[in-house]
Amino acid sequence: MQFQNKSLPLRAGIALLLAAGAQDALACSTCKCGDYTITLLGSEKPYGGRFRLGLDTLYRSEAQGAGLDRQETSESRTTLGLAYSLSPDLTLAAQLPFVRKEIESPNLARLEAQGLGDIDLTARWVLFRQGGETGRHLAGLRGGLRLPTAAQVESGGQKLDIDVQPDAGALVPSLGGWYGYYRFPWFATVSATFFKYGEGHQNFHGGDVALVSALAQYGISQTLALQLGIDARQSAKNKFSGVSDPDSGGFLSMGFAGVAVRIGEDLLLNAGAQVPLADRLNGVQDEDPSFRAGLTYDF
Repeated sequence: MQFQNKSLPLRAGIALLLAAGAQDALACSTCKCGDYTITLLGSEKPYGGRFRLGLDTLYRSEAQGAGLDRQETSESRTTLGLAYSLSPDLTLAAQLPFVRKEIESPNLARLEAQGLGDIDLTARWVLFRQGGETGRHLAGLRGGLRLPTAAQVESGGQKLDIDVQPDAGALVPSLGGWYGYYRFPWFATVSATFFKYGEGHQNFHGGDVALVSALAQYGISQTLALQLGIDARQSAKNKFSGVSDPDSGGFLSMGFAGVAVRIGEDLLLNAGAQVPLADRLNGVQDEDPSFRAGLTYDF
């Protein structure tokens, strides 16, 4: 099929860029390995007045400790996201996660919990444009605040262990920068963010985290794009009542591969997987591949 309107391929390419990235890939209960807001905020050139609704599902698992102290954790996280662009230079977003966790010990004892997690608020500013609205290079700042909204799950009148709680229940400010290159069918983005963790439930204090994410995307057609990325995380050790957890923190890098599909003008579907590439983690930690699928819809 031939398109006579030359702007249509460009619009289709921009639409595919909305779905770039696998942002909700977690690396532990308190931090993430990947730019977890890129799908909701949008990696395309922003425009004012856009309202976006997103729904994202993530499955991940990990293990910590050795011998009788070994603990295997599986987690599913479904996140409802809302984003609004006040102007071409400022976008605000909120993400509301619902989390289900299960922990199994070597004696086959299991703990399960589910509930609302900590809500994320994020803002992204465009501070640099090369060539105005048609420019290929954009860059700016991003800031965020994670709110301690997760309630503590109880069983038999007792609060379950912090490791199985839906979230840490901590106040976490973040600040970083981002850069995007736009020339359909190619797109590339890089972001770096620092998270400062406060103390949460049960005297748990997550380690501060520095994240770097890079993603490249190629549009095969006006409706289908392939994505490849790499994410790196450096984090301090977690603490319980001021005592460091030896099986936490360190360096982890993960690779990502995924696809994005546009249906109509406003609906975007995306799916992908993230696998560990290299690590220098403290103590005994095993990170498994994670899997993600989601959609966004523009109003």
